[in-house]
Amino acid sequence: MESFNTLEKVKELFNSVGCEGNENCYFVALKDYKKAKSGVVGGMEYPYSGLLINATEKGLGIFYLNPEKASDIFFKIDVSKLRITENSYFFIPNENIKEIKVKKYSILTSKLKSITIKTNDKKTHQLFANLEESTIPYHKENFAKFASKYEK
Repeated sequence: MESFNTLEKVKELFNSVGCEGNENCYFVALKDYKKAKSGVVGGMEYPYSGLLINATEKGLGIFYLNPEKASDIFFKIDVSKLRITENSYFFIPNENIKEIKVKKYSILTSKLKSITIKTNDKKTHQLFANLEESTIPYHKENFAKFASKYEK
């Protein structure tokens, strides 16, 4: 997690792959295993436990996040146990985004938001994000900005 635990490191990381816009919104979202495709196909098509996202005016820059050991996320995904997967960066331009929805995850908790990202190539990323991530100081403000833009 050391590679994305400060705003400066995240800016540098996205700059290194050419993903820097006039508007940048950096946050972490985790795979919603309850809603996501599972099994071999789901694991190959969506090979991550979480995503480090930079939402810009041009689209979404994304790095896969995965644990070093599967046991690190056996019961609960802890963001501090996630690492950026090598060579995992990809970009979804606005013209390939069919829909982004952010909504309350459940009526039982107000600390989580559900995120659905649908693309024109029929991929659907089912995610959730904590409103606050104690180990990621830039997350709260940035995710609030993203959520307010797409909340349904």
